[in-house]
Amino acid sequence: MVLLHPGALLILLLLVPLAVVEWRRIGRERRAARAIGLEPQRLWLALQRGVCAGLVIALVVFAASEPATGQTKKAQVRADAEAYLFVDASASMFASASPHSPSRLQQARAAAAEFARNLPTDLPVGAGALPQSPLPLTAPNGDRQLFVAAIDNLTVPGLLPEHLYGGGTATNFANLATLASTRFFLAKTKHRVVVVLSDAEGPSFDAAATAAALKHAHIRLVFVRFGSPHDRIWIRRPHQHPILDPKFESDLSDLGEVRLLAGETGGAFYRSGQLGAAIARVDRLVGHGPDRPGEPLSFYADSLAPYAVLAALPLLAWLAGGLLPLSAPLGLRIAQRGRAALSNQE
Repeated sequence: MVLLHPGALLILLLLVPLAVVEWRRIGRERRAARAIGLEPQRLWLALQRGVCAGLVIALVVFAASEPATGQTKKAQVRADAEAYLFVDASASMFASASPHSPSRLQQARAAAAEFARNLPTDLPVGAGALPQSPLPLTAPNGDRQLFVAAIDNLTVPGLLPEHLYGGGTATNFANLATLASTRFFLAKTKHRVVVVLSDAEGPSFDAAATAAALKHAHIRLVFVRFGSPHDRIWIRRPHQHPILDPKFESDLSDLGEVRLLAGETGGAFYRSGQLGAAIARVDRLVGHGPDRPGEPLSFYADSLAPYAVLAALPLLAWLAGGLLPLSAPLGLRIAQRGRAALSNQE
């Protein structure tokens, strides 16, 4: 078991002064009972409410620390093949066919999840974003949950470090050439595939030069295009109807260069409706090969916090007056104590 937020346990220190206050209160009540000639309540009965409240506080603090059980999964992954999947994180990916239609970015993320489900499980796949240049998010591995989480949470236009890539949010496909000059892939990897999920909108670039750089590094490019020239960006404000962004216009002047780039590298170009064909193409490009020995790849965490909260509910019910069948209401308990005191006086 691991605690995701162990600092929350510091709240338990509050139990010390609370316990001191409760102990003094019980002592005063017992002395007062003796002073008027009554038999003091048994100590364990006097302590039960304080102990119960302390247990509730401890369980709530334990839940706040987010306890979780972990399981490390060992799986074999390919030793000779790696793939990267980059989601276009430029501002134009916010465009959609209507205010209520999924944006290009949402469609690309859904397609990435489809790739994760259908690619061979032993193929190491890395996640990446494409604000202006390729930005790796995870190294190629067999953990599909990590891959999907990175794609869903880290491909947000405007929140990526675009200042490291020239300060713009427009995708520059010429920068795909950096895949060949940086260490995205292991040196021993023979089959290298890069999948780009994008709307194919960006400034003009030299497709032949970019393709030559990728071919020199033995990188195949599979491109899947999302969106339509009729898509628009809708500005949403609270409690108002979405309005069109007048500054946005689709620019597909580079579409031919992108097609050429994918074809020249030995990959292919597909539309969003051809997702199945694109996945099959990647499968063919990586082929089949030897696997590495099993390595710990995935960590699955099951939160125990809900169980801690459920365990505290019966105690809270007892403190609140006995909502459970086996506990007596608070008012009834007080009345019983009063009758017991009167019988002692008689």
